[in-house]
Amino acid sequence: MTCGVYLDPGFPAWLCKGHNAFSQRGAGGVSELTTDAGASLHHRCGAIRGAPDPERTMGPTGPLLPLLIGLLWCRCAPLCAAVCKEQAEIHTERRGVLYSPSWPLNYPPGLNCSWRIQGSPGEVITISFRNFDLMESGGCMGDWLLLTPTWSGESRLCGSVLPPPFISTRGRVWLYFHSGTNSSGQAQGFRLSYIRGHLGQSSCQSDEFLCGNGKCLPRSWKCNGQDECGDATDEHGCFPPPTEPLPSLCPLGSLPCTEAQTTRCLPPSLRCNGDRDCRDGSDELHCPDTTCGKRLGNFYGSFASPDFFHADRRSVTELRCSWLLDTQDPKPIMLQLDLQLGPGDSLHVYDGLLQRAEHLLQLLSHHNNRRPALLESSRGQMSVLYMAQPHSPGRGFNATYQVKGYCFPGEHPCGSEQGCYSDHQRCDGYWHCPSGRDEEACAMCPDGEFPCEGGTGACYAASERCNNQKKCADGSDEKNCYDCQPGNFHCGTNLCIFETWRCDGQEDCLDGSDERDCLAAVPRKVITAALIGSLVCSLLLVIALGCALKLHSLRNREYR
Repeated sequence: MTCGVYLDPGFPAWLCKGHNAFSQRGAGGVSELTTDAGASLHHRCGAIRGAPDPERTMGPTGPLLPLLIGLLWCRCAPLCAAVCKEQAEIHTERRGVLYSPSWPLNYPPGLNCSWRIQGSPGEVITISFRNFDLMESGGCMGDWLLLTPTWSGESRLCGSVLPPPFISTRGRVWLYFHSGTNSSGQAQGFRLSYIRGHLGQSSCQSDEFLCGNGKCLPRSWKCNGQDECGDATDEHGCFPPPTEPLPSLCPLGSLPCTEAQTTRCLPPSLRCNGDRDCRDGSDELHCPDTTCGKRLGNFYGSFASPDFFHADRRSVTELRCSWLLDTQDPKPIMLQLDLQLGPGDSLHVYDGLLQRAEHLLQLLSHHNNRRPALLESSRGQMSVLYMAQPHSPGRGFNATYQVKGYCFPGEHPCGSEQGCYSDHQRCDGYWHCPSGRDEEACAMCPDGEFPCEGGTGACYAASERCNNQKKCADGSDEKNCYDCQPGNFHCGTNLCIFETWRCDGQEDCLDGSDERDCLAAVPRKVITAALIGSLVCSLLLVIALGCALKLHSLRNREYR
């Protein structure tokens, strides 16, 4: 069985449950995703062989049966493994995506795979690489990817540098992927998108843009630092200029190397392990101090527990470390914690340098591992106490701190002491600033609109944000809401719900803030039960009256 979908373990399964529409394609029963949600699902779950390009946006259509088939495909796909054959897999779709086997996991050795993108005579086929990581060898004689309009004039690629766009004017492209039997199995493979069409077009589809030579390309390719048009018109007038690759280029939780034009992704266990796994050594840069306790006096900094990057805990004694933060500044300290505590481990955060119960800001345990913790002191002093049990399976914590209103080097202020954002957080679809300054004037969206997460090219207007109605397939327009649209209630977890759900007896906010400070709130279930009870009683009363009238009629007949 050939399976083309991979479900990322870090991908929330609820995205597979709704807001998707599918349509059947071909005799093989492979479904194609046809909504924004489907595009996001396609992007995060992996490749559906023969499916259209997930960057395309279409309206939600389709019957219920294909939807159920699609959901079953998504849920069952992890049980399948990508299989390829030397016989070419033919693709005739106008737009599509191709992945190496096992993507986004590392590809195995001993593979020989081939694909053929088939168009009509006179069509131009444009291929844009999104990820590329093949084991490098002299002359690309080990693992390689070959692209060619015919079986001659080939272009052989390897290494981890992102190749330039490949443009063929012959109406067809052959791709052949080979991994040697002695391949190390430590490279991730490739992911590419393609589109075919004629030059000299006067208009394009709604989710595409028109090049100067009349070629139509996906809107998400504009201003990506690659010349897919062939005349560089897709890179004209780009402001701000492209920065480092989006985090979505690597699977969730992996570590991207930052060397120029590379898309190599490493497992997080290789981060700060003392070895240069990226050629530029970026995996060993900016590693936090893992000393067991220290006094820190800078305006900003980072530190981590000794076991955060070295999880092999064989100590039979308890680990106890204390950090004192004293910035010599009256402004509060903002402390952000990435927690990976084990059962029985604890992290105490105190307001000030004295570690006493009356100064305790928060006591954190393994139950707080699900999301980063953000704490703020009342002044420029704070202390942290970490205690880990012997042989704990946890990995402790990683922490960054800064004086409130102060940004790290390379970061940009949100304004009005609303925090900071970095270059890679710019235009990533998630509001890191309450005002949304980090998502304003993004090249992939029209003026006044903001991008969705995932790099799909979908955008939404400011009036469509935080109104409890998802515009983005992944719901990124409803995440991290600091304010809600009129008619909505703001939850303490920065989510928005309808105002009518306030004080209705059911907790719709995750923190239950919609049911606090309610005056004589009557639970919705009680109201429903009362209404049903009233109807039943009325029905019984009608039956009783009917019976009484019937008996009265019968008795009158007897006396006659």
